[in-house]
Amino acid sequence: MIHLLSILLLNAAPAPVADSVAGLYQSQQMEIGAALELRKDGHFRYQLDYGAVSEGAEGDWTFDGKTVRLTSKPMPKSPSFELVRDEPAPSGELYMTLEDPGFEWGHSLEAVAKVRGKESGFEISAGDGGRVDLTDKPPIEAIAPLMPVYGPTGDIFPLTPDRGHKLLIRFHRNDLGKAAFRNEPLTLDGNALVLSRYDAEIRFLRRRP
Repeated sequence: MIHLLSILLLNAAPAPVADSVAGLYQSQQMEIGAALELRKDGHFRYQLDYGAVSEGAEGDWTFDGKTVRLTSKPMPKSPSFELVRDEPAPSGELYMTLEDPGFEWGHSLEAVAKVRGKESGFEISAGDGGRVDLTDKPPIEAIAPLMPVYGPTGDIFPLTPDRGHKLLIRFHRNDLGKAAFRNEPLTLDGNALVLSRYDAEIRFLRRRP
């Protein structure tokens, strides 16, 4: 009888109530301006200003009792790079030129150089005329251009080893500044929600239900 009662009580236990974490949250950390609104209708709004990073998002959220998960809706189109032209250069030489993006880029084009047989590469930067100094560097099999502040977009351009390369690269801004969350987790820690982003641990404290 006791065993049966326990089973009935377990089956009757309520699922995590999303309303319990719904509300307006803000960060009070130094050098971080952040806000998160979790509405009771399952919609969220988010804004982060951290250093040179400024981004926002909106969409749907869920809660399983321990973790809040954010999914952007509509899903923004991520920024991307396009290889416009790859002209021959003397063997062992590399040039990277960024087509005028239409706004202040901030510095010369940078990229991660990929080396055959190694998971991690090394960063390179275009100098005068777009030339990349590869002195004492191993042969490169591909490059992944970097956005200022935000880092890589996931675009990788292979390089053939039989010649040098003069690359003209175009940047597509798309929805830069809109976070593309896909079940992005925020851990419940006491009365705070914790988001790990841009090498920072952002703590959102609840301001009101």
